[in-house]
Amino acid sequence: MGVKLQEIIVRKRIEFQDLAGKIIAIDAPNIIMSLFSFARKNSDGSYGGLILDRTQRPISHLYNLLYRVNFFYSKKIFPIFVFDGKVSELKRVITKDQLKDFLFTKKWYEGAIKRGSRGLAREIALSKEYMWQNILEESKQLLGALGVPYIESPGSAESQCAYLVKRGIAQFSNSQDFDSLLFGCPHLVQNLSKSLRRKVHGKWRYEKIIPLVTNLQKSLKQLDISIFQLVDISLLIGSDYFPGIKGIGPKKALKFIKLHKQIENVIIEEKDKYDFNTLSEKIITQVRRIFLLPNINEANNQFFWNLPHKSKIFNLLCEEHHLNKERVSNNIDKLSSSYEKCRDYFIHKKEEAKSVQLTLDRIMFK
Repeated sequence: MGVKLQEIIVRKRIEFQDLAGKIIAIDAPNIIMSLFSFARKNSDGSYGGLILDRTQRPISHLYNLLYRVNFFYSKKIFPIFVFDGKVSELKRVITKDQLKDFLFTKKWYEGAIKRGSRGLAREIALSKEYMWQNILEESKQLLGALGVPYIESPGSAESQCAYLVKRGIAQFSNSQDFDSLLFGCPHLVQNLSKSLRRKVHGKWRYEKIIPLVTNLQKSLKQLDISIFQLVDISLLIGSDYFPGIKGIGPKKALKFIKLHKQIENVIIEEKDKYDFNTLSEKIITQVRRIFLLPNINEANNQFFWNLPHKSKIFNLLCEEHHLNKERVSNNIDKLSSSYEKCRDYFIHKKEEAKSVQLTLDRIMFK
């Protein structure tokens, strides 16, 4: 879901050449979900369902993740993928109980494959208990085989992305959501795709997009609010941690926060017009703590990018998912070439400009 701030946050167009030589922290669950949503289109234009392998498991996330990494390298961008860890009880995503369900359904799926029960295997593979967690686990396997670093946050991926940017380890956070801003991320970049288009939610059509960047401090200054007040706005309009107050959108929330300074005062002054019964003091405190005092991994500050490991990629994509070996091999060759050009560009930048010395000293190649 994410917080809907696009109506009040100013974003500016950025060209891909302006991102060359940059390290970008990727909100992995958010981006992988957008890659996974790719599906077949029938000749008559109707929805053809998810792309599955012969064992009835989705594979679009694997092909598209391979393409996305190659795209980053081709634009001279080094990505760090960041995954969620233990998330807040307020956020409705994978929990410990769901993880146990995944382990159970994984064994169930493997049993169905051994018995040749194709229909049951398909049903299990597409169940919510199995599918999303399996997609994340396979994405990590593929990233490791591609030589791309990833990190698991002890909390949310967005908070870890924000930390990496604040520390200067990365220059941007990449997510289609705006939650990174609530975590204090200085620079958020969106719409990084080769096709520069995205599928319209709930419809079989696409819309054109352009890469956009948000500067948090400039946005706060323009809105004349603090980061604390931005978090209060998220409570009014809704985020992953609270559904918001019915009838209050971004512009109205901004107006109320600027007028009443903080959400407690909004509740007092506007209680006759809106129902604030679900917005308890406990929830306000919890959400503020999540965004303003996030749980992050401060230990891992060095990241390594390597050439793709061909045999590991073949094992996952060709042996495990039965994808075309020649097609996969051609894509690995393209990726290796893009990686080497990207690496050489970074090394040249390091020798050429002292202004990027601090960042580039953190880059490790093998």
